Amino acid sequence: MNIQQKKVPFVSKWLMITLVGLITLALAGCGTDEVNSESSGETKEEITVAVVQDYPPFEYKVDEELTGFDVELVEAVAEKVDLTVDWKIMKFDGIIPALQANQVDAAVSAIGIREDRLEVVNFSDPYFESGLSLVTLKGSDIESEADLEGKTIVAKQGTSSLKLANELAEKYNGEVTKLQDDATMYMELENGNADAVINDYPSVAYKINQDSEESPLRLVGDKYPSEDYGIAISKGSEGLVEKMNTGLQELKDSGEFDEIYSRYFSEK
Repeated sequence: MNIQQKKVPFVSKWLMITLVGLITLALAGCGTDEVNSESSGETKEEITVAVVQDYPPFEYKVDEELTGFDVELVEAVAEKVDLTVDWKIMKFDGIIPALQANQVDAAVSAIGIREDRLEVVNFSDPYFESGLSLVTLKGSDIESEADLEGKTIVAKQGTSSLKLANELAEKYNGEVTKLQDDATMYMELENGNADAVINDYPSVAYKINQDSEESPLRLVGDKYPSEDYGIAISKGSEGLVEKMNTGLQELKDSGEFDEIYSRYFSEK
């Protein structure tokens, strides 16, 4: 009886020691995984960025893969400051409202830095100097701005191009058609439902260059001045603004910005 009483505590003691040892090892293992994960930089902050998908050379799709100058630029900036990008495709005129509603963290789609936009969203430092162009068909009788008298001008909803189109239509007793995307605008022009298009110069020049001599389009007159482009960011996200500016500057200092630029805007 006495012998049995001594054996029970002895077994219990070693069982307890074993359990404590196993728990200690398990906790130590968990702690190591967390440290390794953080120190390896595997977990990066993810930001949601709004973008259109039909505005070459800034953003467009190739084999269902989103690409373009803006897309490459933002991904390179994000890499510099340890961010990952979740792209959210939408129409251009929905981008600023989405930023205001905090549905996205940032946006890039050749967005001009304008005073009215600065009232509701933040912007990174400028990354592209743009301009607007008047476009018509080869063979059109429009040779200058003055020839827009009584004409129909097409521009994209929510853009600086639309603002200029409205000004020109008022000046020359014309009409304005507002559309959602570039392809539809040019189709409206080619089908004879409009006389001219107002659009960002880089996009127009890229389209004409890609179409080569087969392009039915031609530019009229000089570029109109327009706002520089910036990465739009939700109000209250000053930390993200700082990160984007840091990334942009690092790309410029390293020469990587010029490499990305030359892939889309090199002279041929």
